[in-house]
Amino acid sequence: MTAEEKSATIKLAADATKHLLWVPNPGAQQAALESEADELFFGGEPGPGKSSLLLGAAITQHIASIIFRREFPQIKGLEDEAARILKTRDGYNASTHLWRIPDSERTLEFGSVPHEKDVEKYQGRAHDLKGFDEITHFSRGQYRYLTLWLRSTKAGQRRRIIATGNPPQR
Repeated sequence: MTAEEKSATIKLAADATKHLLWVPNPGAQQAALESEADELFFGGEPGPGKSSLLLGAAITQHIASIIFRREFPQIKGLEDEAARILKTRDGYNASTHLWRIPDSERTLEFGSVPHEKDVEKYQGRAHDLKGFDEITHFSRGQYRYLTLWLRSTKAGQRRRIIATGNPPQR
């Protein structure tokens, strides 16, 4: 494919998807989004893609989502990326970390569990997407407990868990 053909193809794809809030990158990110797995790990080098996958899946495919980071200060980057995707902060309550996605029935919540016992704050709450950004920061017990209540209040809504992570740097 020539550079001109590649440029034309990219422009066609951009024009065809410009009405969508979020479109996965071709390749691994798209394959992860389209995976039929109920539980998925998406890893790779530091950089764009993993957190965006979590947010894109929540914003485009799920009704009630929660994305966890180990500590709340780490959520700032997720908030900023969600605002970039949505092109607004409308619907976001920073005190409850809950985003009611404008013009939809979707909600996106951000949660943290800095201590083992903090998992109980999320007990019994229905989320059809449970996302873990940087899964290696969570204990096995936290992960297991938080994923127990993977459920939806809407019949037929897909339920899944997506965890992301970077390879060890040491």
